[in-house]
Amino acid sequence: MNKEQLYRLVSESTGNESNISQIYAIRDGSTVYDACWHGFTTEDAMNVNSVTKGILSLLAGIALDKGCITSLDQKVMEYFPDYSVKRGEKTIYDVTIRHLLTMTAPYKRLRGKPQ
Repeated sequence: MNKEQLYRLVSESTGNESNISQIYAIRDGSTVYDACWHGFTTEDAMNVNSVTKGILSLLAGIALDKGCITSLDQKVMEYFPDYSVKRGEKTIYDVTIRHLLTMTAPYKRLRGKPQ
């Protein structure tokens, strides 16, 4: 699929694809694709919701593949040796990279606030 076909596909889509407001791709420091829909521009701030989790999981996979991390079950605190743990914040020592990627970190529930 070329750039024009992609633009047309998104422009003519209905359903979930109709909420796409921008696609911006960079390769080797240069813009290789930039398209906007629904009146948005490249300068507009966007709420990206779960896109961030997807990107971080890709980066974690790359880091794992390159040996920058040895396991998704590594404790996150290994990467923050200078962090001062607050009183009562004991569960933080158990949080792994996998917990963060799956949003299942064993955080203590704060009284009166949702988890």
